[in-house]
Amino acid sequence: MANQSENMEILKNPIQHSIENAKRRNSMKKVPVKIEDDQLDEMKKRNNDLLRNLADMQNYLKITQKEFEAQKKTAGMEILKGLLPFLDTLDAGASSEKDKNAFTSMRENLLSTLSKYGLMPIEAEGRKVDLKHHEVVGVVDGKEDNKIVHEIQKGYLLNNEVIRTSKVIVQKKGDKNE
Repeated sequence: MANQSENMEILKNPIQHSIENAKRRNSMKKVPVKIEDDQLDEMKKRNNDLLRNLADMQNYLKITQKEFEAQKKTAGMEILKGLLPFLDTLDAGASSEKDKNAFTSMRENLLSTLSKYGLMPIEAEGRKVDLKHHEVVGVVDGKEDNKIVHEIQKGYLLNNEVIRTSKVIVQKKGDKNE
């Protein structure tokens, strides 16, 4: 009967029961343990080995977390690269007079959807050339050095990583001695 009432107490307050059990175990008679010097050295060595293994495991976890983040950042890159020619076609259609509004609308809708996945166009015309984002395919005389005057092909970033550079034509100052 005492066993059943004890079980009821455990069910009513399991935390209190665990505390009482811990107190009971701690109040038991302590038995002195004699550790020899060679055993102490072995224990220190094992402790150092465990600490080293723990540090290695923590480093491994940090590295795998970074790798996972990098993979997550570029996930779907190949699919998005496959869509770039379609965007180029929409750009070409938007630059023509016939059905310009339809092409522009489709392009903006597609870019809006893809931007949710980290795809962003690289800004080019009117800016200074940045060789990380722009590939110079032509040079014309002009008033400013390295200013982009025309974009031949749009470049894109995926999560701030270049997946295709913009192909651009830039200005170079004409020679004043001529």
